[in-house]
Amino acid sequence: MITRKKLLVAFLTICSLSMFAQEASTYKLYGFSRSDFYSDTRKMSANVLDLFSLYPMYKDINASGEDLNALSSAGLLSVTTRMGLDFSTPAGIFGAKTAVAKIETDFGGSPTYMLLRIRQAYTQIIWEKSSLLVGQTWHPMFVNATQPNVLSLNTGSPFQPFNRSPQVRFDYQMNKLKLTAAAIYQMMYASQGPEGPTSTYQKNAILPDLFVSLEYKKNNMLVGLGGDYKSILPTRYITDDNSIKHINHNTLRTPSIMVFGVLNSGKLTIKAKALFGQNLTEHNIIGGYSITPDNKYIPYNSFSSFIHFNYGTTHQFGLLAGFSANLGPSKTIPVGSNFYGLGVDGTNMVGNIFRITPTYSYNIKNWRMGVELEYTNAGWGKRSLENGKILNLSRSDNYRIYAILMYKF
Repeated sequence: MITRKKLLVAFLTICSLSMFAQEASTYKLYGFSRSDFYSDTRKMSANVLDLFSLYPMYKDINASGEDLNALSSAGLLSVTTRMGLDFSTPAGIFGAKTAVAKIETDFGGSPTYMLLRIRQAYTQIIWEKSSLLVGQTWHPMFVNATQPNVLSLNTGSPFQPFNRSPQVRFDYQMNKLKLTAAAIYQMMYASQGPEGPTSTYQKNAILPDLFVSLEYKKNNMLVGLGGDYKSILPTRYITDDNSIKHINHNTLRTPSIMVFGVLNSGKLTIKAKALFGQNLTEHNIIGGYSITPDNKYIPYNSFSSFIHFNYGTTHQFGLLAGFSANLGPSKTIPVGSNFYGLGVDGTNMVGNIFRITPTYSYNIKNWRMGVELEYTNAGWGKRSLENGKILNLSRSDNYRIYAILMYKF
């Protein structure tokens, strides 16, 4: 019976691929087997079994003068191993030229790391000067062309916005200009709130995250400007002075703006981005918002930026410099307010972070191997319970050695 089931699954898979292969359709399997090693000199705030490093934790001094966060650690993992399928076919609808689809997965999302997760899954209809994408892929604020070529799984986070979400995205090419407009809903990467990080806050607000950008590309240079507007409803119900429960319709609406650029000159590539906005925790940007005792929302202003230099092909040398800051609340926060966001632990809050990462990698045929030193320094302070501002910064730092071995197919 088990054999019959396996044969049936194999038959249906072959039939599905054969159907897609009609009308000059093509598909390509791609991916890599990858192992990552890391070693830290200090306790870090990190994700994905500590591979995805964000910032070092604050100095937690006990009565004996010992720093409880001065802990070294190391690990070796292969959960970033990835596999995907790219499909391409004549569109045959709406007068489009072609249509493409992508399905991509890895082992990096499950708490147990035994199940596959969806990284990307979308279809895209392509016309001569425009395209329409529907499905899950990188948030437009990521800007694929600006992705720092570091070895670390964090890809430059928390200085580079990091987010993949379901979306409807339209791109229009006008000679050297490209216009992008998108409507995005959260899924894996979600806003913080009273129930922890969850996409429920955006679902309750109904409206998608709205994004628009304009890029200019000439020869080996690319520059762009983008804007984002998001609405969430963190508190679904409120209780009045008479202990009567009511539906809350008050949403938190926050804008963001970014500028970015890429310059290629021979073997040298320079990438840079700067972002200013509010409540960007779903992008792994420090900051967030407070909920006041009378159920009003006050967002914190955040700034993040990076510049990355990369030189070479077979032997590649890179340098990343990043800076991110929680600039504090947009207005005075009353006593009794609760904060929700990234870069906070009790009354301790990250004021700013900077990072320097030199990288070396060796790339030959299907292989990539390399090592980098990631130095991250964070300024922690106390969040004032009177106005929400971050006071009396004290710095902590971490040296991370990161190495990978990857075989691409």
